[in-house]
Amino acid sequence: MAYGVVPSGFDLKRLPEILADIQAANIATFGPGVIQTDQSPLGQLNGLHADLAASLWELALSVYQSLDPDQAEGARLDQVAKLRLLTRAPGESDIDFRQAITNAGRARIDMSDLSQALSALPGVTWVQTYVNDGDAADADGINAHSVAVAILGGDDDEIAKTVRAYVVPGIGTYGNTTLETTIEGFCRSIKIIRPAVVNVTIEVDVEAQPDRNGCPPPSALAIASGLAQSLTGTSRPRNGQDVTEFLARQAIESRYPNIRVVAVRASRTPAAVGAVPVAIDFFEIMAVSADRITVIPQ
Repeated sequence: MAYGVVPSGFDLKRLPEILADIQAANIATFGPGVIQTDQSPLGQLNGLHADLAASLWELALSVYQSLDPDQAEGARLDQVAKLRLLTRAPGESDIDFRQAITNAGRARIDMSDLSQALSALPGVTWVQTYVNDGDAADADGINAHSVAVAILGGDDDEIAKTVRAYVVPGIGTYGNTTLETTIEGFCRSIKIIRPAVVNVTIEVDVEAQPDRNGCPPPSALAIASGLAQSLTGTSRPRNGQDVTEFLARQAIESRYPNIRVVAVRASRTPAAVGAVPVAIDFFEIMAVSADRITVIPQ
């Protein structure tokens, strides 16, 4: 039987198999009458030799697995990721990082790689990438055959270098901020979207009822806090996404099944709230906090 690297992967030679081979080799050398029981001197040497050989086989398996992103862990997974120009985001688990490396479940490999690399840059708090493969500008104004990166936080130079590494020459970039890069004497202008943060105020009328277990519904403050959590961080609405009733309804009713949204009013802070939607430009992004959300039970 073949051991080590085989077409199906790596077949580990285990301790019983190693010991059996050593005993067979001794019989071939000294004859069938050789004494190599567990208690005999030769048997003791056989066991020591087999233990050392088994350790080497386990080390070989570990080295083999460390080169495979589906099996590597920890620091070794970080090293494998460098082959794809990827860096682990702060707090990202091995499972999530492994999916990013292998593009598991992702159809747009180029865009997922770019988003992953940008998210890992120090100070970056939010990233959204867009691509227009068409021959004309799209509804958001992105030029034909161009990539747009909307990003909050991070250093401009690091962002520009990262975008340049993934967006090949001949593919345009789109945005409201132009960054200059120079690599090995070659200059290139990179455009990104630095969305203007628009603070919004939201007022929601809700109907609440006890759940099936008879527990009371959450308080108005708890509902407001839950809505704020759903609309902030990495899950925040993208740039250009309007404040709508559907946005608030989805965030609240998916989190609190015993709450029904009756009406939603909103505005750009500090204006008085009014009918939705509240328009947010593609070069803008809404910002929500619990202190600007009012929940009114009906």
